[in-house]
Amino acid sequence: MKILDYINKQTNNAYKDFKLVSVIFDKNLRECTFKFLYKNELKENDKCTLQKLIKDYLPQDVGVVIKCKKAYVDCELVRDVLYNFVTKHYSSVASDFEKADITVTIDNTINATINCNDFNYIHLSDPSVYKDILDYANSFFFEPFYLDIKSNKCSSDEEIVLENPFENEIYLGNNNIIKCYKVEDIQNIINEVNGNPIDISVIQDAMESVEISGNIRFLNTREFESKRLDKDGNKIIKTFFSFLLTDGTGKINCVVFPNKADTTKMLGFKEGDYVIVHGNVEEYNGRLSMKVSAIAYCKKAEAEVVSEDVEIKKEPNKEYLCCKPEPYTQLSQANLFSTGDEIGDYLMQNDVVVFDIETTGLEVSRCEIIEIGAVKLHQGKKVETFETFVHPENHIPEEITNLTGINDEMVKDAPCIQKVIADFYKFCYNSTIIAYNIDFDYKFVNQFGKRNGYIFDNKQIDALYMARAFVPGLKNFKLGTVCKKLGVSLENAHRAVHDAMATADVVIKLNKNLT
Repeated sequence: MKILDYINKQTNNAYKDFKLVSVIFDKNLRECTFKFLYKNELKENDKCTLQKLIKDYLPQDVGVVIKCKKAYVDCELVRDVLYNFVTKHYSSVASDFEKADITVTIDNTINATINCNDFNYIHLSDPSVYKDILDYANSFFFEPFYLDIKSNKCSSDEEIVLENPFENEIYLGNNNIIKCYKVEDIQNIINEVNGNPIDISVIQDAMESVEISGNIRFLNTREFESKRLDKDGNKIIKTFFSFLLTDGTGKINCVVFPNKADTTKMLGFKEGDYVIVHGNVEEYNGRLSMKVSAIAYCKKAEAEVVSEDVEIKKEPNKEYLCCKPEPYTQLSQANLFSTGDEIGDYLMQNDVVVFDIETTGLEVSRCEIIEIGAVKLHQGKKVETFETFVHPENHIPEEITNLTGINDEMVKDAPCIQKVIADFYKFCYNSTIIAYNIDFDYKFVNQFGKRNGYIFDNKQIDALYMARAFVPGLKNFKLGTVCKKLGVSLENAHRAVHDAMATADVVIKLNKNLT
């Protein structure tokens, strides 16, 4: 018997307008906290009555704490409840599902709509899944709850023609030059790959005919009704596969729609397999996913690394070596709160370093950091800046100079990375670190930190993910686009300190969503 059923049976339905929303057990205190919502009123002795009944109900002698809160429903609460339930119970959907996908209207009833891509629609509209979501929502809210699952994008049954944009291991797309890395022992399973994947962190927008490699996570198999009919006029049932691909620099959701012969081949893949995939990266509701047209097993070609004994330094240096932070001053800073940028608990309780780097390329194994810019937030206010060029061992490529404006002359007298990374470690010590697409920036900071004995194990937050979750209605989520939407100034884009400043302003605008 459920605990609320037991309580109402013992009290002649005195608590029929109460809902139990959570139970938290503290192992150290051996104490359970029960949180209830109530609809009408809370009588003086209700908490004591609930505590006694729950103690009688529990099989073990544990402490019981009762917390009650009057039920108040708004659209944001409904979105939170649905989002938390779906992402907790359906991991395959979680990788490509955000609160912005949920629209809610409230009158005398609650009407919620989940807008999905093709994979999520097929998964969430499954009768058993749909019923689970609906039952949970009805158990949480007092008002009648209605749920609609909609698909805003259908997958095509047409075959994708493979193209090869790789020339001399260079991918030419979106007017960018992106170096690829090699993989070995390729075993083609469905169609043929070229064998020239790029880092997932490089992918910022929709791209055609691209290759990535990594480990399979959250592999799922689903069926759906094709638009095509068989010879008897019945709808054809097809199978598709979805998985998350991770390569250490980033992650992306992948979907495979195999033909009948290839479906059996796909069943051979399992969690953790290292594969290379070829296909088109598509953008939907500000999130990227890859529609896979070829897949193969492979191994990543490892670069030869000379082993060196490096002393791990857990504490930062007592003094800065070459890059001492500067106090941040701005006249408008004092008006921060009056402009509506309220500071939430996370920024009030945690120091944060928002940073950006400029590099000689995209591959951490071959490229170098040439600039680091950062700003520290204390209680939600900018208090210090860290800004320096870094002298690289090699020539800065012309395309990097064209993008950033940084040339060899500008960095010739700059400190080396060994000194800069030590000072940056000190600047970040005991702080949360945030960057825009942090997978890219962190892989460089982490790599050069390790080489010099500094482990950047700070808590990380990706401002790009914050923007995708809490800035709806954008065609893309480039930093400049997000800044324009939020009214944030971005001057001298692709220079580290200016990008870091703009990112910090974005974080402050969205900070109440931080946890």
